[in-house]
Amino acid sequence: MNFHGEPLDLMPTLDAAQTYPLLECTLSLTHPIDVVQLQAAVRTTQTVVPQIFSRYNFRWNRFEEDTTTGAHVVEEYTVSHDPGRAQLDVLVGPQLKIQVIHMDDYDQLRLSMSRLLTDGEGFKHYLYLLAAAYAGQNLTNFTNERSVRKILAHLRTQKSAPTSQSLRSSEAMPQFNGGIHHHRGEAIIPQVESRRLRQKAREQGVTMNAVLLAAYACALFTLTGERQLVIPYQVDLRLHGPVAATNIVQVANLTSEMPIPITVQEGEKFQEVVKRTQTTISQLRESMAYLPPLVELSRMSRALPPELVRRLVRKRHTSAAISFANFGHIDHTRLDFKGIAVTQIYFAGAYRPMPNFQLTVSIYHDTWTLAFRMMGSEPDYQLGIKILRNVATQLTQWARQA
Repeated sequence: MNFHGEPLDLMPTLDAAQTYPLLECTLSLTHPIDVVQLQAAVRTTQTVVPQIFSRYNFRWNRFEEDTTTGAHVVEEYTVSHDPGRAQLDVLVGPQLKIQVIHMDDYDQLRLSMSRLLTDGEGFKHYLYLLAAAYAGQNLTNFTNERSVRKILAHLRTQKSAPTSQSLRSSEAMPQFNGGIHHHRGEAIIPQVESRRLRQKAREQGVTMNAVLLAAYACALFTLTGERQLVIPYQVDLRLHGPVAATNIVQVANLTSEMPIPITVQEGEKFQEVVKRTQTTISQLRESMAYLPPLVELSRMSRALPPELVRRLVRKRHTSAAISFANFGHIDHTRLDFKGIAVTQIYFAGAYRPMPNFQLTVSIYHDTWTLAFRMMGSEPDYQLGIKILRNVATQLTQWARQA
C-alpha cells in the first residue's frame, strides 16, 4: 500500500545531500525494558502510523509499505558495544529505528525517526503513542492527522495579505582540518536554573525562544566573530489548528519557519539583544511571515510533480548553515512504559556536516538539555562544545541578574 506524502514532507528533502533527514531521541529508564513487548508495541503503533514500516519514494513523495522492514526496527546492544548512532536508510525503510542499550540495572533507548515523516513535535506524539501501546492501551480508534490543508485554510482567514520575507542566511561556522567523525554534545541546565530563567523571562515580558536565540547569537559572536546572523525560527502550525480529540495524534511535518535577523554589537548587554530579538519575532509572527511559503508550496504540490516542486522551491529557499530547534516540554505523564519511568530524555537533530551547525533544546521535568549532532573534526567538535557551554553560561548568568 502507498501513502501519499504531504506538501511539507518535501521540505526536509531539499538539502538531503548535506543533512540526512533524521531526528534523534535518547531516554533512560529506571529498569530494563521487555524487548519483545517493545517490538509488539511498535507493531501496534503501525496501525496508527503505517508509514513507519515504509520505504520513501523520493521521486513521487510517497511512503510505500513494506512489512518486512518491521523486524529491523528494534536492535539490542550492550553498553560496551553501543554503536552511538543508528544506521537508518529512509529510502529503503523503515522510517524508525530503536536501539536498546542494556546497562547494568537499567536500559537506555535511542530512537531515530525520519524527518521526512515527522517534525520535532510529531516525534513526541509518536513517543507518547509508543508508551501507550507498550502499556497495553487500545489504539484501535486512534487516528494520525498529517494534512496541513485545514490549518492553512484557517490561517488564511486571519490575514488578507501576510508579509513575505526574502532574508537569506549567509553566515557559516568556521571549519577546521582533521579527520571527519560523528560527534554528539550535550549541556544540562538544571531545574533551579531553568525555573529562574522562566521567571526572569516573565518579568521581562519576553519568550524563552527569544532568550535562547539571543544567547545562541551572542555565543556565536564571542566564539566566531559573526555579529550579523539570520537564524530560522520554527513555528508549530498545530498551535493554529489544535485538535481537541484525545484519540488524534499528529505525527507529521506541521512546522514552518521564518528567518530571524539578529545583530550583536560590540559591548552590548545581553538584555538588549534579547529585547531586540523579541521585537523582531513578535513583528514577524504578527505579519504571519511564515505563511506565504506554505501557501505557495501547497499550491504547487497540487499541480506539479514533486521533483519539479523541489527544483522551484530550492531557487527561493536557502538552507541555513546555522539553525536552532526547540523541542519544547516533554510530558512525563505520557511516558510511563507500564510502570517503568523515564528518568532522563532529550531530543536532537541530525548529524550535520560542518560548517553546518544546529543547536537544539528540550525540557523534561524542568531540566533543559542543549544538544547538537555533528560530522566534523575534533576541533569542530570542541567548538560545538564551547558553543553549548557559552549558551548555558549566558542563560544562567542572565537569570541570576537582579
